[in-house]
Amino acid sequence: MNTILYRNLANAIVVARVILIFIVIALFESPSSVSRMMALGLLVIAALSDWFDGYVAEKCKIVTVVGGMMDTLGDRLTENLLFIFFACKQAIPVYVPLFFVTRSFLADFIRSLNFQKGMTTFGFHASVWGKRLVSSRTSRALYLCMKFTVFLLAAFWLMACSMETVFTTELTEKVREAAGLLALAAVIFSFVRFVLLVFDSREALRESFGK
Repeated sequence: MNTILYRNLANAIVVARVILIFIVIALFESPSSVSRMMALGLLVIAALSDWFDGYVAEKCKIVTVVGGMMDTLGDRLTENLLFIFFACKQAIPVYVPLFFVTRSFLADFIRSLNFQKGMTTFGFHASVWGKRLVSSRTSRALYLCMKFTVFLLAAFWLMACSMETVFTTELTEKVREAAGLLALAAVIFSFVRFVLLVFDSREALRESFGK
């Protein structure tokens, strides 16, 4: 295999995931129940690919700083596109994308300050809670599962809305309520992680703004 292609295999998966999200959104825009069922299936594939790119990078020993940044960029694009889309469709409250978009810009700005000091994406988390709730694999996996479960619930609601003869109005509303409650939980968890990010980045922030 070409060396450049091999080294960027995980990055290619990230790019494919972002493209897949655009396809998912396009399919959900269709009123057809078949198109929306396809979109739901592709959304599951996109969720699995978010784990698969990291697995490929570690298995093939091609983990790099740029790869980590690409993965973060892919996550930002994916989640913000979906949060905005589902809020526009009224599947989740509008404050959810407003929070996540703002949080992503602020968090990535702070991380860029740490990158200037030679830190990796999660390497600067020195506090106990920062390691447990931000940089640990368990917390990252939980955070990812929370967000994609919100997307899957919102996606199921959209699909069910086009299949009124199959799903009752009561059921679809319960699904939307569940998506909204889980989205709130994700916002709270994300806010806690952001506070810890700021705390663990205090030296970089002090050096940048304290001079």
